Amino acid sequence: MGHRSLRHQVEALKLLHDLNQSRMVGNNAGSAAVEGNLELRRNLLRNKPQTVAERARESLFSRLVEILSQVISIEQDLLASLSEDLRSFLLRHKDSVDLKNICLRMSVNKAGYQSDKDLRELRVCLQLIVDNLLSVLREENSLSSIGAIRRLVGISTTFLDM
Repeated sequence: MGHRSLRHQVEALKLLHDLNQSRMVGNNAGSAAVEGNLELRRNLLRNKPQTVAERARESLFSRLVEILSQVISIEQDLLASLSEDLRSFLLRHKDSVDLKNICLRMSVNKAGYQSDKDLRELRVCLQLIVDNLLSVLREENSLSSIGAIRRLVGISTTFLDM
């Protein structure tokens, strides 16, 4: 069960990276020269005027992608070091499927635009995954999970800043 849930999270992260990449192409997708040159795309994106709300959404999106990357890294480390019994309870499959579905929905929205609702749902889902991991690891109370607990608590506190 743990590996399947982790696979959904990795697929969700890939969707978010693809979404970010397509967003960088943006309105310049018609130009083959722009499509082939990542640096040119970044410069065009930087030069495009953005509202404060757009910059805030972009910043939140980047932070959520980074959090998901950290959570996946923690879970991979835990799956390698924990007992088989705990591995089966470590990742709630439903939460990972929900995460992937949110990312799928975001990826099909027009031009990679992230709505406040999508970002809020992504944040809540990630927070739920982190909280569930913390709960399971605190119940386990083993030496092998202390580092993961610290990292997850750090991630959990970043949600308060969002």
